[in-house]
Amino acid sequence: MFFHFRRVSTNRKLGPMPAVMASQATCPTTCALQGAGCYAEHGPGSIMWRALTAGRAANQVTFEQLLHLIRALPKKIRWRYGTAGDLPPNDGDSIDLARANGGREAIVFTHGRRYETYRKAGQLGMHINVSTDCAADADAVLDAAPDMSVVTVLPSSAARGRHFTPAGREIAVCPATYAERVTCSSCNLCCRPRPRGVIVGFPAHGSRKRMIDRRLAQA
Repeated sequence: MFFHFRRVSTNRKLGPMPAVMASQATCPTTCALQGAGCYAEHGPGSIMWRALTAGRAANQVTFEQLLHLIRALPKKIRWRYGTAGDLPPNDGDSIDLARANGGREAIVFTHGRRYETYRKAGQLGMHINVSTDCAADADAVLDAAPDMSVVTVLPSSAARGRHFTPAGREIAVCPATYAERVTCSSCNLCCRPRPRGVIVGFPAHGSRKRMIDRRLAQA
C-alpha cells in the first residue's frame, strides 16, 4: 500500500492544493466502478496510479511517511485525499489518518461502508463523504446511515442546478462542473457536513462516461 503526495496540485478542478493518491490496494472490492468506468483506471492519472499500485512510482511514500507529511501541512489549509484509490482498508489506519489531519479541511471520499469509522474520523475533525454509484444507491446509504455525507454519480447530461433521488432527497451538482472559476481549493462543499444533508452529484465524465451513462440508465 503506497501513496503519492503532491504539495501543490496542477489539476484544474482541484486547484493549487495538496493532493494524495492512494494505490489500488486501498479500493474496496465492492466498488461497482472497478473495471466499469472508474476514471482512475483510464484517465490522465492512470499511468501514475498503475505504477503506484505496483510499487514503482517516483516519489511514492509509505503510510507512515504520508502521516508525517500530513502532520507537517499548515493548520489552515484545504487538501484532497484520494485523487485515486480509497481510505486505508484497516480501520485503525483510517483513524490514524484523521488524527494526523488535525482538524484541517480535508476533502475525502470513500466507496467503503464503514460508517462507525467515518463517524470517529469526523469527531477527530476529518470529514468523510460516502461515494455512491447512482441516486438509488445514495438513498440506500442514507436510509442505513442518515448522518453520513453522501456524493453520487449523475448522467453526463445532468444540467447544473438541483436534482433528486428516487426518495426525493436533493442532489446539488458539483459547482466545479460548469463554473470554470470554481475549484476544490476555493469551494468548501465537500470538506464539512452539508446543510439539510444535500447530496453532491458528479456528472459522468472522461473517456468512460458513456459506459457509466449506460449503467445509470439500468439502475
